[in-house]
Amino acid sequence: MNLDKEGVRLSFQERCKLWQEQLKKKFFQCRTSVLSFFKTKGLIKDRTEPVTLSVQQYKRIVRIIVAGVVAFIVVIGVGIYQFLSLQQAREKESLHEQQLELMREKTTSLQEKMDKMDALDQELRQMVKGSGVGDSPKGEGGVAGSQKKSPDVSHASYNDLLLATSRLETRTNARIISFITLKTVLSDTAGQQVRQMQQVSKAYVSPKGGTNAVSSTTPSIWPVTGTITSPFGYRGNPIGGGTGFHEGLDIAVDYGTPVRATAAGTVSMAGWVDGYGNLVEIDHGNGFVTRYGHNSMVLVVQGQTVKAGDIISLAGSTGRSTGPHVHYEVRVNGTPTDPMLFLP
Repeated sequence: MNLDKEGVRLSFQERCKLWQEQLKKKFFQCRTSVLSFFKTKGLIKDRTEPVTLSVQQYKRIVRIIVAGVVAFIVVIGVGIYQFLSLQQAREKESLHEQQLELMREKTTSLQEKMDKMDALDQELRQMVKGSGVGDSPKGEGGVAGSQKKSPDVSHASYNDLLLATSRLETRTNARIISFITLKTVLSDTAGQQVRQMQQVSKAYVSPKGGTNAVSSTTPSIWPVTGTITSPFGYRGNPIGGGTGFHEGLDIAVDYGTPVRATAAGTVSMAGWVDGYGNLVEIDHGNGFVTRYGHNSMVLVVQGQTVKAGDIISLAGSTGRSTGPHVHYEVRVNGTPTDPMLFLP
């Protein structure tokens, strides 16, 4: 606050006058100091005597004055630059905070819409699977269980918002492919086959394991019992980063866990395949093919006939894998289809 000695607030004109007086005072003090310096160095004599300067003394004085002027200009320039930089930084910070708040609001709105889409996706899947077929194993990406809610981003930082946006993009891609799959299941031949399978699914999974259970050519049982660690659809690539389409279901189990055929059929492939590691592929007829990847050991051979529930391999972590699990695929007429549509 600009006040005089008595604490009275000064106007702009009064402050300018005060600054002028202070500058005059500083100038005379500086002049006196310079004269004293020159006297001590013998550059000038007493003021009562005529001042005579040699060429060298004159040049020295000029250099000192020029250096002082340059130093003064540099100090003033630096001060002005710092002041302007500080003002610009404050304006940018204010604008950045406004943009960040807008991003938080938009991200929160998108998350709420994405949560609704996830809930709708689950409802549609339950309608396709039919009622009374039991719950799916709970795990990340599983159908059963309470719906995960998006994290609160009302006070998130810029980096947190970027991460939330990336997750929203992944979830959006997954929902798009999921809805496309549901549309296919409900409208084409594969959908007809799925609905026919649902009518007799209880017979396929009967606890007594009758003839229907072992001879069914429609995938209808779990290959292993475990936790779903990666669902069908778009996901973050666990090896190498980025986003990619996951054509099956990853079920985490221990090394050596027996892997069972999910329907009767003929082994069409049994051996090493890049990415899959040790792979078993079974052709069940009527357009249905299942794949079981990353096995530690294959127990069947190509051309062998198997029944639903037969042990075909032991689980492992071969190929592109980060840990022991079973990569389970269902293909209908050559198209990868969400295995959750066929599982009880």
